[in-house]
Formats: sequence, C-alpha cells, structure tokens
Amino acid sequence: MLWERIAEALLEDSDSILYVTRMDNNQLLYINKQAKLDIGLPEDDTSYEGQLCHKLLYGFDEPCKHCKRSVINHQDFYRWNFFHEGRGVHYWVKDKIITVAGVDCHMEMAMQITEQLQNERKVRRELDKERVLLQCVKTLESTLDTQGAMDNLLEIVARYFNGDRAYLFEFDYVKQVTNNTYEWAAEGVEKEIDILQNVPLSVIQTWIDAFAAVGSFYISDLDENVDRESDTYRILEMQGIHSLIAVPLEKDGHIIGFFGVDNPRKNYDDISLLSSVSFFILNALDKRAYRAMLERLSYEDGLTGLFNRHRFNLSIEELTRHVPPQLAVVYMDLNNLKTTNDTFGHDAGDMLIQTAADIIRETFGEHTFRIGGDEFVAMLTHVDEEALKELINRMNETMEQQGANVSTGYSYRSGNVNVIKQTDEADSAMYAEKQLYRRLHGKK
Repeated sequence: MLWERIAEALLEDSDSILYVTRMDNNQLLYINKQAKLDIGLPEDDTSYEGQLCHKLLYGFDEPCKHCKRSVINHQDFYRWNFFHEGRGVHYWVKDKIITVAGVDCHMEMAMQITEQLQNERKVRRELDKERVLLQCVKTLESTLDTQGAMDNLLEIVARYFNGDRAYLFEFDYVKQVTNNTYEWAAEGVEKEIDILQNVPLSVIQTWIDAFAAVGSFYISDLDENVDRESDTYRILEMQGIHSLIAVPLEKDGHIIGFFGVDNPRKNYDDISLLSSVSFFILNALDKRAYRAMLERLSYEDGLTGLFNRHRFNLSIEELTRHVPPQLAVVYMDLNNLKTTNDTFGHDAGDMLIQTAADIIRETFGEHTFRIGGDEFVAMLTHVDEEALKELINRMNETMEQQGANVSTGYSYRSGNVNVIKQTDEADSAMYAEKQLYRRLHGKK
C-alpha cells in the first residue's frame, strides 16, 4: 500500500537511528539507513536480519545490561540518555513495544547528541568562567583591604581549578629576586609563602622565558616536564607540586610577576581564566601602590623623608596604649637655620635641613620625625642610657663634619615609662641647650 511505502521512506531517510528487534529472541528485524551508518554497515546491507542485536550493535555475547525492555510498553515511549563507551558517543533514546505481524517487537529510536552536549558543556563552562570573573572583580572592588581581597580572589580561582594552592609572585629586578606576596591554600595543604621569599629570578628563568614566548607556563607532570637536576624541580617537589598553571603579570611591556595554581584537577586547560583575572590583579596592585603612596605622604615629611608631625602624634598614642619597658625620647633643634636662609637663601637652608635629617636617620634609625621647620625627634625603645649618649655624641660629631649643628635634649626611662612626660622633659632639655647655644654664639 502507498502509506506503507511512505512510512518506509520516512524511516529510511530519518536523521534518527532506528532499529526493531523481536522481544522473544533479540533478533534484528529492521535497521534504517542512519543506524547502518552509525554502526558502519553499507546502505544496502541486509545481512543484519536475524542477527542478535546485542552482538551486532554492541559486540556483547549476552543481552545488554542497559536494555530497557523490562520497563517499556505499548502505550508510551520510554525516554533516556545513553553513552556508548566503545564509540565515545552520547545518544538520546526512546523505546517502545510495537506489534508486527502478531509479534511483539522492541523499537528503539536514537539520536547522537555528543556535539550538542559538548556545546552545552562549553556554554556552561563559559558561563561558569564569567561567574568566576565577576566574583573576582566584585571581591577586588568590595574593599580597600588588598590583603583580604587578594586572599578571597585566590580562593575563588583555586576552587575553580580544584587546586591545592593559588598564589601571586612579584619580581624585584633591583635585587634580582621574586617574592610570594599572596597565597591561599586548601584545607590540609601547607602554606609556602614564608619560605618563598627572596627566591633568585634565575631559579624561575624557564618560567620567565615561557611567559615571554607563549604567555603562560604549564606543567602537566613534574617528572616528565621538568629537569630533575634543576632548582625548579627541587622547589616544586619540596612543596608537593606535581602540576601547575601560571600566567605572567605584565605592565608596560614588562613582566613584573606571575599568578598561578598548584595541582589543578579540573579546568586546567582553561588558562585563559588566569589571564583574564591577571588584568584585575594588576589593577588591584596599582591601587595598592597608590594607597601606599598616599599613606606614605600622609606620614612622611616631603623635604626630608622622615616621619612628620602627624605620624609623631600617632606614635605617641601607640606608645601610650602599649607602654614599652624602656623609652628614650631625643629632641633636636637645628642651629643657624635662620642665618643660613638670610645669608645664602632658602635652598641652602633646605639643604642644611636635609643634611641634618640624613644624619639623624642614620644615627637613630626608623623612628625619627621632623615635627617643625627645624625641630626633630627620635624615639628608641631598645637602647640603654649609655648607648643613647654614645649615639648622641656620634650624631654631633657627624653633624660637625657635615657643617650642621643641633641643640639636643633627651629623656630616658627604664620602667615607669610615660611618653607624654618624657616628650616634655626632652623638649625642655633641648630648649635649655638651645638657649645656652644662643648666649654663647649669638645666633638663631
């Protein structure tokens, strides 16, 4: 009949794979053209008729364990997904019982969906990557705390790759070393940031070369990819690293560090995520540097580089809250500044201030302050009084050699430390010496 020929033509030309087998003995009755193409039979082949479906289609001697005959019926299609391990192919399948010439038969229709699934996974992966990137951006923008933000970002990235550790290294080309500045480690993984300081750049020259050549560094297997006699191998093996991915941090055409993940277990072929995140990291590092500069300017005297009065006041507050066992406060007033300004000009006066400041810093160390035009203070918590006197004498000798002179007063206490009283005592002692200097020299 005409409709039978039409039905047969539709089945043969269908994009779906279709086959029919007897329910009682698993013998094949019909395979359409698409099914023949799928299993590698010629289009005009009819030798399949009477063969066992599990033998021809899957190569099994016994009926397929995944067969759905026990759950299908005449009324509705049973729909499911199947992965053919031998071919590496995914199928979308629907099964039903049909009756042909009074014999119950198993009809199965299937479509290959491998490419569709791959595309769906690719889309999901891209969406996941965009989600991670958005998380990273929000993390870096949500706080001014660079340390906290970087810790959170590294955790987000490490979890995306299911890695043991994520980290940031920054280069110091002056000292020719690199330092691990930020690190996140998974639970049970030991942090390495403390021992990865001042690592010679020569140790990672291979990495730097790879960054310059291909824009990334990837070790899939430590034993296979890295020379066992190299420093790189030694350092990575010591940390339990058998694989890693890393990308450079580039600024103005120069590699200033790198960003990486140790032992990534998923998405390790997606180094592009690291490259994208590195852009936002560079922006965060620029902001960190800018904030550090502003903080330094708020604490630092612009002419001398010593701490300014604002920082001096904060130090007094800190020493009041956390009283040290001993404290020395030294006040210094630069002599002859007005005479120098009047005689040689303010540039010469500025040079005199800078000379005195350099000597004070060299003598007393970090905690030195310029609190006025010609006034300086030093605070020391780790010297005894005899050592303090030696420092003051050494400073005065150096001042004399450099053509500078200061009136000095100090207060020293070991026990019963009181920073407020000691600053007053040192200031008063300095003022008394200043008055004596003026009487003796008639200068200001």
